[in-house]
Amino acid sequence: MIKDVIIDKVHDSNQHVIDVIASSLDKNVEDIMYAASLFGIKGSDLFSDLLAFKDVQKLTTYQDYLIDKRISEMLGTTFSKTSGLDAQVFFVNNNKFVSYATNNNLDFPSLMQWLNQSTLVEPSNEITSGHIRWMEAIDLKQRYGRDKESFYFAMKVISDPDNGKMLGTLFVGIPYEYFEQTFAKGGSGQFQLYTSDDKLIYHYSKELNQGKHELEIRTSIPRTGWKLVYMYSSEEITAEISEMFSFYAIILSVCILSFLGISVMIAKTLHTPLNKLQKTAKQFGNGNRLVRFPAIGEDEVAALGLAFNHMLDQINLLLAEVEQEQEEKRIIELDALFSQIRPHFLLNTLNSIKCNLSTEGDSVNSRQIDALMSLLRAYMRVDEKCSLKQECKLLVDYVDIMQMRNDLGIQLEIHLEEEIMDIEVPRLFLQPLVENSIIHGFFGLPDNAAIWISAEQVDGYCRIEVKDNGTGISKTEMNELQSRLMQSEQASHEQNKRIGLVNVYNRLRLTYGAKVKVDLRSNEFDGLSIIVLFPISAGGNGKEIR
Repeated sequence: MIKDVIIDKVHDSNQHVIDVIASSLDKNVEDIMYAASLFGIKGSDLFSDLLAFKDVQKLTTYQDYLIDKRISEMLGTTFSKTSGLDAQVFFVNNNKFVSYATNNNLDFPSLMQWLNQSTLVEPSNEITSGHIRWMEAIDLKQRYGRDKESFYFAMKVISDPDNGKMLGTLFVGIPYEYFEQTFAKGGSGQFQLYTSDDKLIYHYSKELNQGKHELEIRTSIPRTGWKLVYMYSSEEITAEISEMFSFYAIILSVCILSFLGISVMIAKTLHTPLNKLQKTAKQFGNGNRLVRFPAIGEDEVAALGLAFNHMLDQINLLLAEVEQEQEEKRIIELDALFSQIRPHFLLNTLNSIKCNLSTEGDSVNSRQIDALMSLLRAYMRVDEKCSLKQECKLLVDYVDIMQMRNDLGIQLEIHLEEEIMDIEVPRLFLQPLVENSIIHGFFGLPDNAAIWISAEQVDGYCRIEVKDNGTGISKTEMNELQSRLMQSEQASHEQNKRIGLVNVYNRLRLTYGAKVKVDLRSNEFDGLSIIVLFPISAGGNGKEIR
């Protein structure tokens, strides 16, 4: 089965290689045929030169020399695309005067001898129609490189289409060295290239022994009808596999027999101590944490017993650590319960003070304590969401407290659209923006300090603007802060100016994702406007809260 699979794999691989070689041959032949079809087109300057040069026997005038030079240059230019083939190109007129391409390597006497011995076909309907015929040339001498080289020449007769008179013959020779180099890349088998009528053009192999080549692959060269045959032997592919398979089969058999014998011996020596080890594990699992395996000797079982005892010690240590962690966790939970009692104690105390002040008629201080209690409750539940309306109510309480602390009169105006009042937002996310306006915008204690907050629904987003009539910030500082927001970087403790804006942006990003936008700009009061935009699901009409 392995042999058959490998042969199929090799066959498919070789088929691909042969197809690639055939495609390369077809491409090169196509280049030759295309270049030959362009050579000598009527109406071109070259056609006029060929017409004037058709009966020249030798170069007797300077004009003949110029025509021959132009024909040579045109041969080199037209067939420059075939340079990879090292093709030999020349043109022979009616008197067998040869015009070489500029890179021609053929020895002139050897070429003339071959031309004199060859029978060139006279013009006919088939020839004058541009048909290309192929002709073999054996062992032509060369001026450099190999001493001799054989070629397979494409021959095209150039004639006058008006009267059918022959102007000469174009020769393009593919060296057999090209076939050798191409087929050498294909593998260790034999390559044979045939014409359409089964005449052998070229074969490549060290020895042509048909008896050893059991498999073959065939393909064709579409442009010429040539046939390419690749033959290889299945024995060469499977011989090494068969030898390796037999070798490993013997080794495997010996190993299996040895393994069976050794297994019986080891089983006898391992059964008793392993049984003790199993009993020790059961006792430890039943709760006897002091039991240990009696490791005696220096063999593998003794080493296993020592490792097992070490594992039991580690388990005991881990159990002790878990018990200690549970005790510490219990203490932490108690501390957490006490920490929850302290804020409630503070709130209850503040509430008692508020009630006493209200009873005594001190409504101002009672209101301030009420605002402080509201903020304390919000700070205790800062991780929970609240409605936008509740968030704005906290801002009113915050501004009241800040006015008391700074002895500053601040006008706070809030305008919300009715249908977005109940959307859930992060608690206290607007408080840092108002705090920035009070601390940084009103540090000069102006007489007409004011903060405006508006919220509206825009295309499925909630747009909140916080603006003041404070001192504002410079364009450079605004760009720096905007850049920090776009990069979502946290400000350091040394650069804490308006750090609250960065924290607000990060909280919104964690809540609503990448669609959150925060924009800074100057407003009509020369103060600072901060615009926050985040996605919602509904909107509505406005309602003003003061």
